[in-house]
Amino acid sequence: MMNRSYVFYILGKLIKVLGVLLIVPVLVGLLYRNSVTVLTSFVAAILICELAGWLMSRKEPDNKEFYAHEGLVLAALAWFVLPLFGAIPFLMSGAISNPIDAYFESVSGFTTTGASVLSSTMHALPESLLFWRSFTLLIGGMGMLVFIIHIIPNFGAKSVYIMRAELPGPVFGKVESRVSSSIKILYFIYLSMTLILALLIYLGGVPFFESLLLSMGAAATGGFNIHPDSIGFYNSTYLEILLSVAMFIFGMSFDFFYLIFVGKLKQVLKSEELKWYVSIVIISTALITINIFPVYGNLTGALKDAFFSVSSISSTTAYTNVKFDAWPPSSYIILLFLMFVGGMSGSTASGLKVVRVSVFIKSIRQEIRRMISPQRVLPITYDNKQLETPILRSINFYLASYMGVFFVVLLLVSFDTQSFSWAFNAVISSLSNIGVSLDLLGPGGEYAALSGFSKILLSITMIMGRLEIYPVLILLSRSTWKR
Repeated sequence: MMNRSYVFYILGKLIKVLGVLLIVPVLVGLLYRNSVTVLTSFVAAILICELAGWLMSRKEPDNKEFYAHEGLVLAALAWFVLPLFGAIPFLMSGAISNPIDAYFESVSGFTTTGASVLSSTMHALPESLLFWRSFTLLIGGMGMLVFIIHIIPNFGAKSVYIMRAELPGPVFGKVESRVSSSIKILYFIYLSMTLILALLIYLGGVPFFESLLLSMGAAATGGFNIHPDSIGFYNSTYLEILLSVAMFIFGMSFDFFYLIFVGKLKQVLKSEELKWYVSIVIISTALITINIFPVYGNLTGALKDAFFSVSSISSTTAYTNVKFDAWPPSSYIILLFLMFVGGMSGSTASGLKVVRVSVFIKSIRQEIRRMISPQRVLPITYDNKQLETPILRSINFYLASYMGVFFVVLLLVSFDTQSFSWAFNAVISSLSNIGVSLDLLGPGGEYAALSGFSKILLSITMIMGRLEIYPVLILLSRSTWKR
Protein backbone atom coordinates (compact mmCIF):
# COMPACT_ATOMS: atom_id res chain seq x y z
CA MET A 1 0.00 0.00 0.00
CA MET A 2 1.30 3.46 -0.87
CA ASN A 3 2.56 5.60 2.01
CA ARG A 4 0.25 8.55 1.35
CA SER A 5 1.05 10.50 4.50
CA TYR A 6 4.76 10.66 3.71
CA VAL A 7 4.11 11.58 0.08
CA PHE A 8 1.94 14.52 1.14
CA TYR A 9 4.49 15.48 3.78
CA ILE A 10 7.23 15.80 1.15
CA LEU A 11 4.82 17.60 -1.17
CA GLY A 12 4.22 20.16 1.58
CA LYS A 13 7.97 20.71 1.85
CA LEU A 14 8.09 21.29 -1.90
CA ILE A 15 5.34 23.90 -1.76
CA LYS A 16 7.19 25.75 1.01
CA VAL A 17 10.37 25.83 -1.11
CA LEU A 18 8.36 27.20 -4.02
CA GLY A 19 7.15 29.99 -1.72
CA VAL A 20 10.77 30.90 -0.96
CA LEU A 21 11.64 30.94 -4.67
CA LEU A 22 8.76 33.36 -5.29
CA ILE A 23 10.71 35.96 -3.34
CA VAL A 24 13.10 36.35 -6.29
CA PRO A 25 10.51 37.88 -8.70
CA VAL A 26 9.37 40.15 -5.84
CA LEU A 27 12.91 41.55 -5.67
CA VAL A 28 12.87 41.98 -9.46
CA GLY A 29 9.55 43.81 -9.20
CA LEU A 30 10.93 46.15 -6.51
CA LEU A 31 14.02 46.81 -8.62
CA TYR A 32 11.92 47.78 -11.65
CA ARG A 33 9.24 49.53 -9.57
CA ASN A 34 6.36 47.35 -10.67
CA SER A 35 2.87 48.26 -9.55
CA VAL A 36 1.56 47.50 -6.07
CA THR A 37 -1.01 45.14 -7.60
CA VAL A 38 1.70 42.99 -9.22
CA LEU A 39 3.88 42.93 -6.11
CA THR A 40 0.89 42.09 -3.92
CA SER A 41 0.05 39.13 -6.16
CA PHE A 42 3.50 37.65 -5.51
CA VAL A 43 3.33 38.31 -1.78
CA ALA A 44 -0.08 36.61 -1.68
CA ALA A 45 1.35 33.62 -3.58
CA ILE A 46 4.22 33.38 -1.07
CA LEU A 47 1.85 33.44 1.91
CA ILE A 48 -0.46 30.85 0.33
CA CYS A 49 2.47 28.54 -0.44
CA GLU A 50 3.92 28.81 3.03
CA LEU A 51 0.56 28.26 4.72
CA ALA A 52 -0.39 25.30 2.53
CA GLY A 53 3.10 23.82 2.84
CA TRP A 54 3.07 24.22 6.62
CA LEU A 55 -0.33 22.56 6.94
CA MET A 56 0.86 19.58 4.89
CA SER A 57 4.27 19.15 6.53
CA ARG A 58 3.82 20.42 10.08
CA LYS A 59 4.14 16.88 11.45
CA GLU A 60 6.51 14.29 10.03
CA PRO A 61 4.79 10.87 9.74
CA ASP A 62 6.10 7.99 11.82
CA ASN A 63 6.00 5.71 8.78
CA LYS A 64 8.83 6.83 6.47
CA GLU A 65 8.75 3.92 4.04
CA PHE A 66 9.40 5.27 0.56
CA TYR A 67 9.91 3.16 -2.53
CA ALA A 68 9.51 3.34 -6.30
CA HIS A 69 5.70 3.55 -6.09
CA GLU A 70 5.85 6.58 -3.78
CA GLY A 71 8.56 8.19 -5.89
CA LEU A 72 6.52 7.95 -9.08
CA VAL A 73 3.36 9.23 -7.44
CA LEU A 74 5.15 12.11 -5.70
CA ALA A 75 6.84 13.18 -8.94
CA ALA A 76 3.57 13.24 -10.87
CA LEU A 77 1.58 14.85 -8.04
CA ALA A 78 4.17 17.58 -7.57
CA TRP A 79 4.16 18.50 -11.26
CA PHE A 80 0.38 18.89 -11.15
CA VAL A 81 0.26 20.80 -7.86
CA LEU A 82 3.23 23.19 -8.09
CA PRO A 83 1.92 24.92 -11.24
CA LEU A 84 -1.31 25.64 -9.33
CA PHE A 85 0.64 27.79 -6.90
CA GLY A 86 2.89 29.11 -9.66
CA ALA A 87 -0.20 30.40 -11.49
CA ILE A 88 -1.32 32.64 -8.60
CA PRO A 89 0.77 35.71 -9.61
CA PHE A 90 -0.56 35.58 -13.19
CA LEU A 91 -4.12 35.38 -11.96
CA MET A 92 -4.07 37.82 -9.05
CA SER A 93 -2.12 40.48 -10.97
CA GLY A 94 -4.73 40.45 -13.75
CA ALA A 95 -2.15 39.54 -16.41
CA ILE A 96 -4.22 36.42 -17.12
CA SER A 97 -7.86 36.60 -16.11
CA ASN A 98 -8.85 32.99 -16.80
CA PRO A 99 -7.73 30.45 -14.13
CA ILE A 100 -7.31 27.69 -16.74
CA ASP A 101 -5.14 29.98 -18.87
CA ALA A 102 -3.03 30.89 -15.83
CA TYR A 103 -2.57 27.21 -14.98
CA PHE A 104 -1.67 26.41 -18.60
CA GLU A 105 0.98 29.16 -18.62
CA SER A 106 2.41 27.91 -15.32
CA VAL A 107 2.51 24.26 -16.45
CA SER A 108 4.19 25.32 -19.68
CA GLY A 109 6.91 27.04 -17.68
CA PHE A 110 7.61 24.31 -15.13
CA THR A 111 7.65 21.61 -17.84
CA THR A 112 9.98 23.77 -19.98
CA THR A 113 7.51 23.68 -22.88
CA GLY A 114 7.34 27.39 -23.69
CA ALA A 115 3.82 27.36 -25.16
CA SER A 116 1.91 30.47 -24.12
CA VAL A 117 -1.54 32.03 -24.05
CA LEU A 118 0.28 35.39 -24.09
CA SER A 119 2.04 35.00 -27.43
CA SER A 120 1.01 38.46 -28.69
CA THR A 121 1.11 40.36 -25.37
CA MET A 122 4.02 38.89 -23.40
CA HIS A 123 6.26 41.91 -24.10
CA ALA A 124 3.77 44.11 -22.23
CA LEU A 125 4.03 42.14 -18.97
CA PRO A 126 5.68 43.75 -15.93
CA GLU A 127 9.30 42.73 -15.38
CA SER A 128 8.51 40.59 -12.34
CA LEU A 129 5.98 38.47 -14.27
CA LEU A 130 8.30 38.20 -17.28
CA PHE A 131 11.03 37.02 -14.92
CA TRP A 132 8.71 34.55 -13.19
CA ARG A 133 7.74 32.96 -16.53
CA SER A 134 11.38 32.33 -17.37
CA PHE A 135 12.31 31.44 -13.79
CA THR A 136 9.78 28.60 -13.83
CA LEU A 137 11.68 27.24 -16.84
CA LEU A 138 14.92 27.29 -14.87
CA ILE A 139 13.27 25.62 -11.85
CA GLY A 140 11.69 22.90 -13.95
CA GLY A 141 14.72 22.31 -16.15
CA MET A 142 16.82 20.34 -13.68
CA GLY A 143 13.91 19.14 -11.58
CA MET A 144 12.27 20.69 -8.55
CA LEU A 145 12.12 17.38 -6.70
CA VAL A 146 15.79 16.63 -7.30
CA PHE A 147 16.51 19.93 -5.57
CA ILE A 148 14.22 19.39 -2.59
CA ILE A 149 15.50 15.94 -1.67
CA HIS A 150 18.90 17.44 -0.93
CA ILE A 151 17.61 19.95 1.59
CA ILE A 152 15.48 17.45 3.55
CA PRO A 153 17.53 15.96 6.40
CA ASN A 154 17.98 12.19 6.48
CA PHE A 155 16.16 11.59 3.20
CA GLY A 156 19.04 9.35 2.17
CA ALA A 157 18.57 6.48 -0.27
CA LYS A 158 14.92 7.38 -0.85
CA SER A 159 16.16 10.08 -3.25
CA VAL A 160 16.96 7.43 -5.85
CA TYR A 161 13.26 6.68 -6.35
CA ILE A 162 12.47 10.34 -6.97
CA MET A 163 15.37 10.80 -9.37
CA ARG A 164 14.29 7.76 -11.36
CA ALA A 165 10.83 9.28 -11.73
CA GLU A 166 11.88 12.84 -12.55
CA LEU A 167 15.17 12.79 -14.45
CA PRO A 168 14.51 12.34 -18.18
CA GLY A 169 15.78 9.45 -20.27
CA PRO A 170 16.19 5.69 -19.84
CA VAL A 171 19.84 5.74 -18.71
CA PHE A 172 20.38 6.42 -15.02
CA GLY A 173 23.41 4.65 -13.71
CA LYS A 174 26.01 7.44 -13.91
CA VAL A 175 24.37 9.70 -11.35
CA GLU A 176 22.53 7.17 -9.21
CA SER A 177 25.62 5.86 -7.46
CA ARG A 178 26.67 9.30 -6.15
CA VAL A 179 23.42 11.14 -5.58
CA SER A 180 24.36 13.60 -2.85
CA SER A 181 27.67 14.78 -4.31
CA SER A 182 26.77 14.83 -8.00
CA ILE A 183 23.54 16.81 -7.73
CA LYS A 184 25.27 19.73 -6.01
CA ILE A 185 27.86 19.81 -8.78
CA LEU A 186 25.20 19.51 -11.48
CA TYR A 187 23.24 22.45 -10.08
CA PHE A 188 26.42 24.50 -9.84
CA ILE A 189 27.23 23.71 -13.48
CA TYR A 190 23.63 24.41 -14.58
CA LEU A 191 23.45 27.83 -12.91
CA SER A 192 26.99 28.78 -13.89
CA MET A 193 26.38 28.00 -17.56
CA THR A 194 23.14 30.01 -17.43
CA LEU A 195 24.89 33.08 -16.02
CA ILE A 196 27.81 32.79 -18.46
CA LEU A 197 25.36 32.61 -21.36
CA ALA A 198 23.49 35.67 -20.02
CA LEU A 199 26.76 37.61 -19.92
CA LEU A 200 27.67 36.59 -23.49
CA ILE A 201 24.22 37.63 -24.72
CA TYR A 202 24.59 40.96 -22.91
CA LEU A 203 27.95 41.54 -24.61
CA GLY A 204 26.08 41.22 -27.91
CA GLY A 205 24.09 44.36 -27.18
CA VAL A 206 20.96 42.88 -25.60
CA PRO A 207 19.74 44.57 -22.38
CA PHE A 208 20.90 42.56 -19.36
CA PHE A 209 17.38 41.77 -18.11
CA GLU A 210 16.41 40.34 -21.49
CA SER A 211 19.77 38.55 -21.67
CA LEU A 212 18.96 36.81 -18.41
CA LEU A 213 15.51 35.75 -19.61
CA LEU A 214 16.89 34.42 -22.90
CA SER A 215 19.66 32.51 -21.12
CA MET A 216 17.19 30.87 -18.72
CA GLY A 217 15.06 29.82 -21.69
CA ALA A 218 18.04 28.33 -23.52
CA ALA A 219 19.48 26.60 -20.43
CA ALA A 220 16.14 24.99 -19.59
CA THR A 221 15.46 24.36 -23.31
CA GLY A 222 12.06 25.96 -22.74
CA GLY A 223 12.21 29.05 -24.90
CA PHE A 224 9.50 31.35 -23.53
CA ASN A 225 9.63 34.22 -25.99
CA ILE A 226 9.78 37.80 -24.71
CA HIS A 227 9.00 39.33 -28.10
CA PRO A 228 6.42 38.13 -30.67
CA ASP A 229 9.21 37.71 -33.27
CA SER A 230 11.34 35.66 -30.85
CA ILE A 231 15.08 35.94 -31.57
CA GLY A 232 14.34 37.50 -34.96
CA PHE A 233 13.39 40.66 -33.06
CA TYR A 234 17.07 41.43 -32.37
CA ASN A 235 18.27 40.99 -35.97
CA SER A 236 21.70 39.97 -34.65
CA THR A 237 23.91 37.39 -36.33
CA TYR A 238 26.08 37.24 -33.19
CA LEU A 239 23.09 36.41 -31.00
CA GLU A 240 21.76 33.78 -33.40
CA ILE A 241 25.11 31.98 -33.65
CA LEU A 242 25.61 32.18 -29.87
CA LEU A 243 22.18 30.75 -29.11
CA SER A 244 22.58 28.07 -31.80
CA VAL A 245 25.68 26.76 -30.04
CA ALA A 246 24.12 27.18 -26.58
CA MET A 247 20.93 25.29 -27.47
CA PHE A 248 23.01 22.52 -29.04
CA ILE A 249 25.07 22.22 -25.84
CA PHE A 250 22.06 22.26 -23.51
CA GLY A 251 20.54 19.45 -25.58
CA MET A 252 23.38 17.23 -24.32
CA SER A 253 23.32 15.10 -21.19
CA PHE A 254 24.27 16.89 -17.98
CA ASP A 255 26.11 13.73 -17.00
CA PHE A 256 28.69 14.83 -19.58
CA PHE A 257 29.17 18.20 -17.91
CA TYR A 258 29.66 16.40 -14.61
CA LEU A 259 32.26 14.08 -16.13
CA ILE A 260 34.08 17.01 -17.74
CA PHE A 261 34.01 18.84 -14.39
CA VAL A 262 35.70 15.89 -12.64
CA GLY A 263 38.24 15.47 -15.45
CA LYS A 264 36.84 12.54 -17.42
CA LEU A 265 36.56 14.09 -20.89
CA LYS A 266 37.66 10.86 -22.61
CA GLN A 267 34.65 9.06 -21.18
CA VAL A 268 32.38 11.72 -22.69
CA LEU A 269 33.94 11.43 -26.14
CA LYS A 270 33.35 7.66 -26.13
CA SER A 271 29.58 8.09 -25.62
CA GLU A 272 27.59 6.46 -28.39
CA GLU A 273 24.53 8.63 -27.72
CA LEU A 274 26.67 11.77 -28.15
CA LYS A 275 27.86 10.49 -31.53
CA TRP A 276 24.26 9.89 -32.59
CA TYR A 277 23.19 13.33 -31.36
CA VAL A 278 26.00 15.16 -33.15
CA SER A 279 25.40 13.12 -36.33
CA ILE A 280 21.67 13.89 -36.31
CA VAL A 281 22.32 17.62 -35.91
CA ILE A 282 25.02 17.74 -38.61
CA ILE A 283 23.05 15.69 -41.14
CA SER A 284 19.82 17.61 -40.50
CA THR A 285 21.61 20.95 -40.80
CA ALA A 286 23.28 19.90 -44.05
CA LEU A 287 20.04 18.63 -45.61
CA ILE A 288 18.07 21.76 -44.70
CA THR A 289 20.90 24.02 -45.89
CA ILE A 290 20.91 22.30 -49.28
CA ASN A 291 17.12 22.41 -49.34
CA ILE A 292 16.74 26.14 -48.61
CA PHE A 293 19.81 27.38 -50.49
CA PRO A 294 17.77 28.15 -53.65
CA VAL A 295 15.44 30.28 -51.50
CA TYR A 296 18.33 32.21 -49.92
CA GLY A 297 20.84 32.27 -52.77
CA ASN A 298 23.41 32.65 -50.00
CA LEU A 299 25.19 29.66 -48.45
CA THR A 300 26.25 31.46 -45.26
CA GLY A 301 22.74 32.70 -44.49
CA ALA A 302 21.15 29.35 -45.30
CA LEU A 303 23.66 27.48 -43.10
CA LYS A 304 23.17 29.91 -40.20
CA ASP A 305 19.39 29.67 -40.22
CA ALA A 306 19.42 25.90 -40.75
CA PHE A 307 21.77 25.31 -37.81
CA PHE A 308 19.77 27.67 -35.57
CA SER A 309 16.52 25.87 -36.39
CA VAL A 310 17.98 22.39 -35.98
CA SER A 311 19.60 23.29 -32.64
CA SER A 312 16.38 24.93 -31.46
CA ILE A 313 14.17 21.97 -32.40
CA SER A 314 16.49 19.11 -31.40
CA SER A 315 17.00 20.70 -27.97
CA THR A 316 13.21 21.40 -27.77
CA THR A 317 13.90 25.08 -27.04
CA ALA A 318 11.80 26.45 -29.93
CA TYR A 319 13.38 29.88 -30.27
CA THR A 320 13.01 31.16 -33.83
CA ASN A 321 14.99 33.62 -35.93
CA VAL A 322 13.16 33.43 -39.28
CA LYS A 323 9.72 32.80 -40.73
CA PHE A 324 9.39 29.41 -42.39
CA ASP A 325 6.72 30.34 -44.94
CA ALA A 326 9.11 30.16 -47.89
CA TRP A 327 10.92 26.99 -46.81
CA PRO A 328 10.24 23.81 -48.83
CA PRO A 329 8.05 21.11 -47.20
CA SER A 330 10.99 18.70 -46.97
CA SER A 331 12.65 21.03 -44.45
CA TYR A 332 9.47 20.91 -42.35
CA ILE A 333 9.59 17.11 -42.38
CA ILE A 334 13.17 17.09 -41.11
CA LEU A 335 12.26 19.50 -38.32
CA LEU A 336 9.19 17.41 -37.51
CA PHE A 337 11.43 14.34 -37.14
CA LEU A 338 13.62 16.33 -34.73
CA MET A 339 10.55 17.33 -32.71
CA PHE A 340 9.82 13.67 -32.05
CA VAL A 341 13.44 12.72 -31.33
CA GLY A 342 14.35 15.61 -29.01
CA GLY A 343 17.66 15.79 -27.14
CA MET A 344 19.85 13.43 -25.17
CA SER A 345 18.84 11.52 -22.05
CA GLY A 346 19.81 13.38 -18.89
CA SER A 347 19.48 16.78 -20.58
CA THR A 348 16.86 19.46 -19.99
CA ALA A 349 15.50 18.67 -23.47
CA SER A 350 12.42 16.51 -23.98
CA GLY A 351 11.13 14.30 -26.81
CA LEU A 352 11.68 10.58 -27.23
CA LYS A 353 15.42 11.04 -26.56
CA VAL A 354 18.27 10.17 -28.91
CA VAL A 355 19.23 7.03 -26.99
CA ARG A 356 15.78 5.46 -27.44
CA VAL A 357 15.58 6.30 -31.13
CA SER A 358 19.09 5.00 -31.80
CA VAL A 359 18.43 1.74 -29.91
CA PHE A 360 15.16 1.34 -31.81
CA ILE A 361 17.00 1.77 -35.12
CA LYS A 362 19.53 -0.84 -33.99
CA SER A 363 16.66 -3.18 -33.11
CA ILE A 364 15.22 -2.87 -36.60
CA ARG A 365 18.63 -3.59 -38.13
CA GLN A 366 19.08 -6.60 -35.86
CA GLU A 367 15.65 -7.98 -36.81
CA ILE A 368 16.49 -7.70 -40.52
CA ARG A 369 19.79 -9.50 -39.98
CA ARG A 370 18.03 -12.20 -37.95
CA MET A 371 15.55 -12.80 -40.77
CA ILE A 372 18.47 -13.27 -43.18
CA SER A 373 20.41 -15.52 -40.78
CA PRO A 374 17.96 -17.13 -38.27
CA GLN A 375 20.69 -19.22 -36.59
CA ARG A 376 22.98 -16.33 -35.72
CA VAL A 377 23.05 -14.78 -32.24
CA LEU A 378 23.03 -11.03 -32.76
CA PRO A 379 23.10 -9.04 -29.50
CA ILE A 380 22.42 -5.30 -29.48
CA THR A 381 25.20 -3.30 -27.88
CA TYR A 382 25.39 0.30 -26.70
CA ASP A 383 28.59 1.92 -25.45
CA ASN A 384 30.19 -1.51 -25.95
CA LYS A 385 27.76 -3.12 -23.51
CA GLN A 386 25.15 -5.69 -24.43
CA LEU A 387 21.60 -4.47 -23.82
CA GLU A 388 19.51 -6.96 -21.91
CA THR A 389 16.01 -7.93 -23.03
CA PRO A 390 14.22 -5.98 -20.22
CA ILE A 391 15.91 -2.76 -21.34
CA LEU A 392 15.01 -3.31 -24.99
CA ARG A 393 11.46 -4.19 -24.03
CA SER A 394 11.10 -1.04 -21.88
CA ILE A 395 12.31 1.14 -24.75
CA ASN A 396 9.91 -0.45 -27.21
CA PHE A 397 7.02 -0.14 -24.75
CA TYR A 398 7.83 3.51 -24.14
CA LEU A 399 7.85 4.26 -27.87
CA ALA A 400 4.48 2.52 -28.19
CA SER A 401 3.11 4.38 -25.18
CA TYR A 402 4.37 7.70 -26.52
CA MET A 403 2.68 7.21 -29.88
CA GLY A 404 -0.48 5.92 -28.20
CA VAL A 405 -0.75 9.01 -25.99
CA PHE A 406 0.02 11.22 -28.98
CA PHE A 407 -2.81 9.83 -31.12
CA VAL A 408 -5.37 9.80 -28.29
CA VAL A 409 -4.67 13.45 -27.42
CA LEU A 410 -4.60 14.37 -31.11
CA LEU A 411 -8.06 12.88 -31.56
CA LEU A 412 -9.46 14.77 -28.57
CA VAL A 413 -7.87 18.10 -29.50
CA SER A 414 -9.00 17.79 -33.12
CA PHE A 415 -12.61 18.28 -32.00
CA ASP A 416 -11.65 21.76 -30.85
CA THR A 417 -9.72 23.01 -33.90
CA GLN A 418 -10.51 23.78 -37.52
CA SER A 419 -7.19 22.54 -38.88
CA PHE A 420 -5.63 19.09 -38.57
CA SER A 421 -2.16 20.56 -39.02
CA TRP A 422 -2.68 22.98 -36.13
CA ALA A 423 -3.98 20.19 -33.87
CA PHE A 424 -1.05 17.97 -34.86
CA ASN A 425 1.43 20.75 -34.14
CA ALA A 426 -0.15 21.62 -30.79
CA VAL A 427 -0.09 18.02 -29.57
CA ILE A 428 3.45 17.15 -30.61
CA SER A 429 4.59 20.51 -29.22
CA SER A 430 2.99 19.71 -25.87
CA LEU A 431 4.10 16.08 -25.63
CA SER A 432 7.67 16.91 -26.66
CA ASN A 433 7.67 20.08 -24.49
CA ILE A 434 8.71 22.25 -27.40
CA GLY A 435 6.13 25.05 -27.54
CA VAL A 436 4.19 26.08 -30.60
CA SER A 437 6.07 29.07 -31.94
CA LEU A 438 7.60 27.25 -34.90
CA ASP A 439 4.25 26.58 -36.57
CA LEU A 440 5.81 23.91 -38.75
CA LEU A 441 2.70 22.31 -40.13
CA GLY A 442 0.19 24.96 -41.01
CA PRO A 443 -1.42 28.27 -40.25
CA GLY A 444 -0.57 29.77 -36.87
CA GLY A 445 -2.87 30.05 -33.93
CA GLU A 446 -2.75 30.92 -30.27
CA TYR A 447 -3.44 28.53 -27.43
CA ALA A 448 -5.69 31.23 -26.00
CA ALA A 449 -8.22 30.41 -28.72
CA LEU A 450 -8.65 26.81 -27.53
CA SER A 451 -11.41 25.72 -25.16
CA GLY A 452 -10.77 25.16 -21.46
CA PHE A 453 -11.01 21.39 -22.01
CA SER A 454 -8.22 21.43 -24.62
CA LYS A 455 -6.00 23.62 -22.45
CA ILE A 456 -6.39 21.26 -19.50
CA LEU A 457 -5.77 18.27 -21.74
CA LEU A 458 -2.64 19.84 -23.22
CA SER A 459 -1.47 20.80 -19.71
CA ILE A 460 -1.69 17.13 -18.73
CA THR A 461 0.10 16.24 -21.96
CA MET A 462 2.95 18.64 -21.16
CA ILE A 463 3.38 17.03 -17.73
CA MET A 464 3.31 13.57 -19.31
CA GLY A 465 6.01 14.66 -21.74
CA ARG A 466 8.17 16.10 -18.96
CA LEU A 467 7.87 12.99 -16.75
CA GLU A 468 7.90 10.53 -19.66
CA ILE A 469 4.30 9.33 -19.34
CA TYR A 470 4.39 6.52 -16.78
CA PRO A 471 4.35 8.53 -13.50
CA VAL A 472 1.23 10.36 -14.71
CA LEU A 473 -0.48 7.12 -15.73
CA ILE A 474 0.30 5.66 -12.31
CA LEU A 475 -1.00 8.79 -10.57
CA LEU A 476 -4.26 8.65 -12.55
CA SER A 477 -4.67 4.92 -12.00
CA ARG A 478 -7.53 3.97 -9.68
CA SER A 479 -5.44 1.21 -8.08
CA THR A 480 -2.92 3.80 -6.86
CA TRP A 481 -5.46 5.32 -4.50
CA LYS A 482 -7.00 2.09 -3.22
CA ARG A 483 -6.21 1.26 0.38
